[in-house]
Amino acid sequence: MQTPAHITVEQLTEWADAALHINHLNTLVQREITANNLPRAADLSERARRRAWKMLNELFNAGAVKPEGYTEPGEPPAGSPDA
Repeated sequence: MQTPAHITVEQLTEWADAALHINHLNTLVQREITANNLPRAADLSERARRRAWKMLNELFNAGAVKPEGYTEPGEPPAGSPDA
């Protein structure tokens, strides 16, 4: 396993903020679903997805190991005949 690059307090704080934001968006999604406001729930869900994806890529760039079977969007799943 490779030793990750030094991660600054600022970067850790950004990731913590992103995690809190994603969690808050999920809470809002649940409220909108309960209120049957599905277009708003879909918008909030997409915002959470984009933020999570950005954070995931930042973690990979900082040295996190991709999970077994991980594939990038648009690529066939690992182990599939098209891989």
